[in-house]
Order: sequence, then C-alpha cells, then structure tokens
Amino acid sequence: MLNGSGFCLREWKLSDEASLIKHASNPNVSRFLADRFPYPYTTDDAKGWLDYQTQKTVIDNLVIDIDGELVGGIGIDCRQDIFRKTALIGYWLGEPFWGRGIMAEAVKLMVEYAFEKFDLVRIQAGVFDGNPASMRVLEKAAFIKECISKNALFKHNKIYDEHVFVMIKP
Repeated sequence: MLNGSGFCLREWKLSDEASLIKHASNPNVSRFLADRFPYPYTTDDAKGWLDYQTQKTVIDNLVIDIDGELVGGIGIDCRQDIFRKTALIGYWLGEPFWGRGIMAEAVKLMVEYAFEKFDLVRIQAGVFDGNPASMRVLEKAAFIKECISKNALFKHNKIYDEHVFVMIKP
C-alpha cells in the first residue's frame, strides 16, 4: 500500500466491483481513455477486470482508495522488446474527486513505485489533445512534454493529436 494525502494506492479486490462500476461508468471519465476502458462500464466489465487484476502475480496496476472505497485506478504497462526499459502510465479518477490534486500525487507515488519495482529508465504518458486537466496532472508530477504526435489517436470518430509526456529515472 502506498499512502497519499487523504488516499492510498492499494491492490485490487473482488469487493471493489460496485465502486468500480459506480465511478467508471461515466462518459466524462472514459472520454479521453483508450477504448479498452469501456463505456458504459458494465457488471461483466468489472468482473472481468477484477478477476484479471486479482489473479496477477506482478502488481503494476493499483486502486486509488479514499476511506476504503475505490475512486479510481492507476497503472503502468511495461513494454517489450526494444522498448523494455520504458513503461506507459495510465490513470483515471471518478468525477466527484476531480480538481483536488489527488491524481498528481497518485502519479508521483506510482512513478516512484514503478522505478523501484521494475527495471525501467523511462515512463511516458500519452494525453489526448483537448484534455488540459490530464496535462496539468503530469506537469505537477514533474513530467516533461516531449512532443506532440499529430493525428495519432482516433476515438468517437474523431482524430486527435497525442501529447507525449515523459519522466526519466533520476
């Protein structure tokens, strides 16, 4: 468990199902996430995700927990082959908790954890053009904008630029 200010990052539990559906099934939450994060977020989606996470031996994805309730998630995706020293970071937070500084602190905690637990030299995040809140989260967590990949993302029948932010291991 990683402790933040008024929240913790912890492993997933099967009992997170109701909170996961409650906070994830929101079009504002899924709007700028990969398509693998479904909307609406159904009971079957939650069961599948929780079964997967609770059976893993490598802990690379954590719950953002406030007062014992799941309110979001954060994880890293370690890459393979020539990219094996780089991980991607992704995160989401239930809308009632936006604007409180939770996510920037959660990103910092996850980055520290990832650099300690995995053989990484770089963590990067891709942010949809039009999502300045996520860009601010990464800037507050000391990520640097490396580039803008033009026309790199496609969601809801629209093409977006991807803003790429990076953290290099100190």
